[in-house]
Amino acid sequence: MNGRAAHTSARLSFRVLGPLEVDGPDGHPLDLCGGKPATVLTLLLLHRNAWVSTEQLVDAVWAGRDVPASAQNNLKTYVWQLRRSLPEERIESRPGAYRVRVCPGELDADVAAALCDQARELLSRRDSAEAITVVKRALGLWRGAPYDGLTGEATSAVDRLTELHRALREDLAEAALLLDRPAEAIAVLRALTEEEPLRELAWARLMAAYRQVGRRHDALAAYQRARTALVRDLGIEPGAELTAVHQQILSEEPMPATRVSSNLPPRVPGFVGRQPELRALRDARGVVTIDGMPGIGKTAFALEVAAASGIATQQYVDLDRPTSLPTATGLLILDNVEDAGQIRHLLPNDTDSLVLVISRRRLAGLDRTAAITLDVLAPSDAARMTDVEQVLNCCGGHPGAIRQLAERLRNRQPWTVTRMAARFDDPAARTQALAELLARFDDVYDGLPGAAQRLYQLIAMTPRFDLRQAARVTGTDRADAELMVDVLMDHNLVTEPAPGRFELSPVVRDHASQLLIATGPKAELVA
Repeated sequence: MNGRAAHTSARLSFRVLGPLEVDGPDGHPLDLCGGKPATVLTLLLLHRNAWVSTEQLVDAVWAGRDVPASAQNNLKTYVWQLRRSLPEERIESRPGAYRVRVCPGELDADVAAALCDQARELLSRRDSAEAITVVKRALGLWRGAPYDGLTGEATSAVDRLTELHRALREDLAEAALLLDRPAEAIAVLRALTEEEPLRELAWARLMAAYRQVGRRHDALAAYQRARTALVRDLGIEPGAELTAVHQQILSEEPMPATRVSSNLPPRVPGFVGRQPELRALRDARGVVTIDGMPGIGKTAFALEVAAASGIATQQYVDLDRPTSLPTATGLLILDNVEDAGQIRHLLPNDTDSLVLVISRRRLAGLDRTAAITLDVLAPSDAARMTDVEQVLNCCGGHPGAIRQLAERLRNRQPWTVTRMAARFDDPAARTQALAELLARFDDVYDGLPGAAQRLYQLIAMTPRFDLRQAARVTGTDRADAELMVDVLMDHNLVTEPAPGRFELSPVVRDHASQLLIATGPKAELVA
């Protein structure tokens, strides 16, 4: 089409707040061919309803690379492909330029800006509950970096949308404070100030949220962190609003310190890692499930959450030991939970309580606010537990295994450590050294159905497998093999790092190999 407007009856949805996506009039995604055609459409959407020169499009498509002699012809091909994908004649052309027609409300970036304006209006009228609903709708539009794949001239638009996203989060916190929900505000604002330590408004609201729940010390500490960042990075003192909040808090009488009543076990010395998971549970309330394989550090992690919670009454119950079970008040840790039925009657209606439910398997049937599955440690975190390379290699980031092997080497002479660590390369010596930990996997294995037990043994011969291989080695079809794999995943014995690809951690593989040797002849996983 050559600059001629056309009536648009088919409404589309263009999404640029993340990788480019377009939904058709029926709500189903359109196939945009990806790659260079998607880059063309993304740039046209950046300049929606305006003409974009072919030179600009060529620069965007071949950004930082040599432009081929066929670039202009290739560009025509990409436009042709897009026209085939988009209904009606949305992409118009004239000599040396193209444009895409976008109707009001069709581009998610525009929708987000309009929702932000609506939320600000609601906040000005103190309609905080509706403001939260609107802000969450806006934040839900983000799927990643705006205008993904574009550089150069997209910078200002990306910066503007990134700032819009931050402002929406500030508005979300403000609305939560007005509704007397400071814990929600604190969670949002702590994340925001960590990402953007120069945002004075976010710091001021964080201090106000701490003040609202009586955490005067945390509020004053937040001010000091804000001031340090501003002086260090900008060479300026905090502004009027931040200073005013600080002075108000200083002038108030400090509240008496809360004494914690607790029967929790001691925290694990030298606890490392889990920072993303700990951040996710800051100021959490309600029921949180924590699962993972034996020795992965579930209880240690729960104790770290409890220490950071600020809840005055803290109780710990090990369901492996007969005891009277308390009704949850304050913070309650329920350890070694086998199924939801054991504890469902204990869960509180009190929204200020926090119940941490620890299990080796993924629990279902609980009304929970969060679910955390602990996997092996990242290599950088595992290296903080020991510097012995053989231990790190054979444990694969399993903290219980690292701790057990490192303990065996503690207080040895350097040459003895070298000799003993070298033995960990031998599977028999390694499993003997890890016998105490591997025995805890026996309980998990004993609870598996027979078919899943056999699959668990056989996959010990390869650290990675797919459903076809699982079906072949067990003599079943893919559907039955998938059910068995799901059981192993529910018990945290198998992970799925990529769709349809499964793997065992080194410690799990050592346990499965032991069982295979003890219970039957080896079989081959057919490639």
